[in-house]
Amino acid sequence: MKYLFITLDVQDGERKHTHRILHTTNAKNIEFAAQRYVANFWGYGERQNKEDDFWWFFGEITCRLYTVVEISEFEYKLMSDIFSGRTESKNYFEIVHAGHCEASNREEIQIHCGENGNLFLFQDADKLGFIVDVYGQNDLANTMTVWEDDIKADADEQFTATGQFIEADIKAYLKEWGQKQGEITANLGYPKSHSESDELLMEDYFFLEGRKEWYPKISRMYSEEEQKIADYVRNNRDNY
Repeated sequence: MKYLFITLDVQDGERKHTHRILHTTNAKNIEFAAQRYVANFWGYGERQNKEDDFWWFFGEITCRLYTVVEISEFEYKLMSDIFSGRTESKNYFEIVHAGHCEASNREEIQIHCGENGNLFLFQDADKLGFIVDVYGQNDLANTMTVWEDDIKADADEQFTATGQFIEADIKAYLKEWGQKQGEITANLGYPKSHSESDELLMEDYFFLEGRKEWYPKISRMYSEEEQKIADYVRNNRDNY
């Protein structure tokens, strides 16, 4: 779906007037869509000559496409409300603009706040984050730069936050892979006592004091997710 803002000129005898219209289309060519709209603006229009840039209606009225501009859905809805008089809002925040601003030559979001405030969000010049400027009624009231590095989660936090594994997955891993001292030493043929076997076990396993269990550091039997959980638990063993 494309959203268009069309301007057309109408000549009706000596009277000339301009119309501004919002229009939606699925056509790929917005010029074609706009001309088709103009051709049916006053009924069924026709061109007397191929060179004409206007359409005739009833042999006495002409309509000519002046401009056609593709706009965003947000701009379409905003302009539709303005044209229809539905502009009153009880919301404290009102999005005034979102997208490229020709005046500032940048992509920005402008939000009107309350009666006197205006908030602008735009990317910094080096594209390392974004800037928040807050204006009062007359001038700049506050500004803040937010850097991407400051809001980027570290590896462990990002892994947890993305939902790739949650606490339930960790519990399942601990239950599946943990081995008590007697069990693991019996399986490996090591002496049962900690003093005799711990140094040998620590080469390939890590021990969780809270659970009194050993876990493989790396295992060919691990899934990719289980290996990540094992790394996470080993680095945060005091929590388990």
